[in-house]
Amino acid sequence: MTIKMAGYFIWMTFDLHEIFYPILITNYVKSKTMTIVLHMFCFTNNIFKFLLINYICEIVTTKAKATANILNKLSHVTCDIEIREIISQFSLRIVHAPLRFYGIGFFQFGFKFLHGFIASIATIVVIILQAQGKAGLVAYRDKLIKCKYLHNKRIYRYIYACVM
Repeated sequence: MTIKMAGYFIWMTFDLHEIFYPILITNYVKSKTMTIVLHMFCFTNNIFKFLLINYICEIVTTKAKATANILNKLSHVTCDIEIREIISQFSLRIVHAPLRFYGIGFFQFGFKFLHGFIASIATIVVIILQAQGKAGLVAYRDKLIKCKYLHNKRIYRYIYACVM
C-alpha cells in the first residue's frame, strides 16, 4: 500500500503540473484544452482512490477504539467468570496493541497522513511551476530577455519586476 501511495503522489503531482502549466504559464493555449480535461479526469480518479483508502483506514481505526471501549465496559457488567476472563484478555490485547494501518512502519494512514500528503503535493507543484516560469527568462548583459518558451506577458512582467 505504501508503493501505491507513492504512485498516487507522483501521478497527482504530474496531473496538477499538466493542468496548471497550460493555464498559468502558456496562458490558455487552445491546443492544450483536451490535455487539461484528460489530466483533470485522471487527477479526480486518483484523488478519489486516495481519499477512499485513507478514509477507510481512519474509520476502521476509530471503530476499533470504540470496540475496545465497549469491551472494557462490558467486562464489568458480566457475572460469568469465564466470559469475563475472555473479554478482559481481548480488551487488554486491543488496548496494548491497537489497530492501526502503517506504510512500512513509517507513517500511519488516516486523516493526519492525508493533510501531510496534500501539503507535500502543493509544495512540489508550486516549486515545479515556479522553476518552469523562470526558465523562460534568460539573463543577457544584466537584463532579462524573454526566451521562446515563455508566452505569458503578465508572468514575464511580474518576474522581471521581482528580479529587478
